[in-house]
Amino acid sequence: MIYFFYDILLAIAALVYLPFYAVRGRVHGRILSRIGFFSAGEWQAPEGQKTIWIHAVSVGEARATESLVRLFRSRWPQARIVVSTVTPTGYVILKKILRDNELAVFAPLDLSWVVRKFLRVLRPSLLVIMETELWPNLIRLGSAAGARVVIVNGRISDRSFAGYKRLAWLIGPALKHISLFCMQSRESADRIIAMGAGAGRVHVTGNIKFDIGSDFSRPAFLRKLRTLTKDQVLLVAGSTHENEEEMILGIYKSLRKDFAGLRLVIAPRHLERFDKIRRLVRVNGLEAVRPSRLETFLSGQVALLDTMGDLMALYELADVVFVGGSLVAKGGHNPIEPAVFGKPVLFGSHMDNFREIRDTFIRQGAAIEVETAPSLEYELRRLLASPAERKALGEKARELLNQNRGATERTVLEIAREMKL
Repeated sequence: MIYFFYDILLAIAALVYLPFYAVRGRVHGRILSRIGFFSAGEWQAPEGQKTIWIHAVSVGEARATESLVRLFRSRWPQARIVVSTVTPTGYVILKKILRDNELAVFAPLDLSWVVRKFLRVLRPSLLVIMETELWPNLIRLGSAAGARVVIVNGRISDRSFAGYKRLAWLIGPALKHISLFCMQSRESADRIIAMGAGAGRVHVTGNIKFDIGSDFSRPAFLRKLRTLTKDQVLLVAGSTHENEEEMILGIYKSLRKDFAGLRLVIAPRHLERFDKIRRLVRVNGLEAVRPSRLETFLSGQVALLDTMGDLMALYELADVVFVGGSLVAKGGHNPIEPAVFGKPVLFGSHMDNFREIRDTFIRQGAAIEVETAPSLEYELRRLLASPAERKALGEKARELLNQNRGATERTVLEIAREMKL
């Protein structure tokens, strides 16, 4: 009866939210597959083939999936790998990561009849859920269909913990269907146990996001951008949100008075805001250009990334990186991605979604945290004036990654041991 009411409430919420989703430009061609409108034949595996289904909710999880998929391929080469996501950008990233015989899909809305169709078609033997996406129907019905359900890279933030405690009547029973919890930290492990997970099924394996690699396809425009910025200094503002671009543009206008060779690329988190940001650039007396259409990259121009899944490629070219969603209260984004290339990283104080990663970076002096736009300008000005300091900060970031790698291997070993796969 609990799940009957859950289905009704979720269906109503989806209908209410759909118009807002459409207004924000989040409706895409494959969204109907999330409510079960897809061709079963296109997704169905050959009879008898085992399927590993990984659910990676958004961009960061999709990127982190790469190291996990690579080890799954090596350990279980005969299994088919399916990875689901909920965002178009996550889907684009998955298509770049997965091979032709592997499948990227949009995840089902957690309605029982939709989840049952997905399970009937995909027939997973193992259901791997990234980052503690605790969808009750997916978990319980996946287990009932014969899949071993595993939480990987589990993390329980302060906000999530408070929310899950309020939904203990719904989440608690679902946790009993999960065979193994591989958590990022002791704190998250303790929290999932407090929520009802059996302590014997909970292990601390570290953060898979530290295992992110640099082996990915580069967009065609990257070579031209590299040539155009060869003798210049490139500032990349990645995954920016509303109100951040205005601050970044103001800082850039101030900095280029003293650093004539400075160039700026803004990569907005949501591409549907592209035209709005382009108008904002013009209001600031600058010219907006697309990296995919660059002929020149002159003083007074600002490149706006207009493609999905190419931010990592931009980070590789950057001399300095600001990680967005952090000067405004959006929870921040992943500073590990620019650190892969040894880049000096700055971010704001709103890093709630990456608190443990933020703390690790700050503790080891591998990034700079700022409180306000003026403090960001101050730190950028200091780094731009000192190539040696930029290099030292970037090297600390790369060293931090090397020290924290190995979570994926530990996770896969736990899965193999507990699942007897």
